[in-house]
Amino acid sequence: MAIPCAPARVVATERLTPNMLRITFEAVGDWLWPTHGRGDERVDIALPAPGETVANIEVFNLPEYGRGWEGEEPPWRHYTVRQVHEGGKRLDIDFVVHAGGLASAWAERAEPGHIIGIFGAGEREEPSSYYQALEDAEFQLLVADATGQPGLGRILEQLPEGARALAIVEVPTEEDIQEYDTAGDVEIRWIIGSGNGYAPSALADEVAGFTAPETPWYAWVACEAATSRAIRSDLRARLGLARNRHNAIGYWTQDRTGNMSADVD
Repeated sequence: MAIPCAPARVVATERLTPNMLRITFEAVGDWLWPTHGRGDERVDIALPAPGETVANIEVFNLPEYGRGWEGEEPPWRHYTVRQVHEGGKRLDIDFVVHAGGLASAWAERAEPGHIIGIFGAGEREEPSSYYQALEDAEFQLLVADATGQPGLGRILEQLPEGARALAIVEVPTEEDIQEYDTAGDVEIRWIIGSGNGYAPSALADEVAGFTAPETPWYAWVACEAATSRAIRSDLRARLGLARNRHNAIGYWTQDRTGNMSADVD
């Protein structure tokens, strides 16, 4: 029987770039994560409190826990499933390293054996994903800052052969550039040193110089909330892109932390 929040054990950690860590988790128990997820599939995770190595998932499994819970809530955050392995027994989650973040601070000290909680493990029939490219889209515009990189990577890796796409990606340093295996016909434009909490984002200005193709297309945007709203407005007003042809997600909000839902429209 599935439980609301199931345990998962850290089995490996890897520093992908100066500002990105990949942690591989293994299911504790008989639950499996779905293997048919797409793009920026969301996962909510319960985290160990500062100085601890095991998340307090018992609270999340109390019958009375839910909306309006008045007790002390252990820390949890929204993240993206980067990859799924071994039929759903293992999954990778990439963590952006930054100052002042509870999840980031834990990820930097995570070691094999640490225990987190995975919400909805073994219960999902459909992936929770914002990425929803229409089948008739002959071109895709993909925009991300560092927080959107894990979703972007999976989207690119799942593109069918020959699928045309332009990816605009904003990262803190040149060393944070990642390579992606894709069967698609993809151009990647890297923006270095702006956004990501270090300086004003340049993503909206870069998208403002984009000229839409004459064929049906789709746009996916994942970055800081105010920047995603600016790009969303440009997609609709200047480029006339219909609401069902784009998904713009605010993965985080400048100068704010916590268990917040993404800003989506």
